[in-house]
Amino acid sequence: MNTEQKLSRRDRNLAEIREKATELAERIVLEKGGDALHARGLAQELKISVGSLYNAFGDLNGVVRAVNTRCAERLSENLRAAVAAAPDDNRARVIAIGEAYFDFAIAEPRRWWMLFERDSDLQLDLKTQKLQEGLLEMLVTAGGGDPENTRHRQFFLLLWASVHGLVSLACRPNIAMIGPDVARSYIHDLVDAGFRNFPKD
Repeated sequence: MNTEQKLSRRDRNLAEIREKATELAERIVLEKGGDALHARGLAQELKISVGSLYNAFGDLNGVVRAVNTRCAERLSENLRAAVAAAPDDNRARVIAIGEAYFDFAIAEPRRWWMLFERDSDLQLDLKTQKLQEGLLEMLVTAGGGDPENTRHRQFFLLLWASVHGLVSLACRPNIAMIGPDVARSYIHDLVDAGFRNFPKD
């Protein structure tokens, strides 16, 4: 007996709603921005009730988490591809990750906004938490650190926070001092400064 046969009709219906709603919500975000995402509008386009949508996701935040999971997976693919293509050097690999992170923010601004700006207090789901943990381990390993070493993890978290802050400022049109055209060179400077203080154990 396969999984589909084991599911009840109600469970199959909810799974179908989740799949269609996530695809539609993602399209709305990419075409109109995250502020255009509303439960009533989603339900109307799907030709279902708001109650059915909430039965499938719990609330609108459930839809947002589903979209953000897709955004995070896309970011993860880009970062991992950058590491795979980078020279076999700790510094070069970390810079490649930083540049890919920057490029994602520039090329996919609405995905970026959903991940880091829309709801800063949104509770993460387990899948996204595991994805983030995997990205941290990838960064630590790429930089020649030990993912099991607490000081190494803290070091690369701080380095990531610095790069993230730079990228976030560079992507804001109301910030004149750090434009996207110069931010890339600053990523190199941040990584160089960080590696000079890499923990010895």
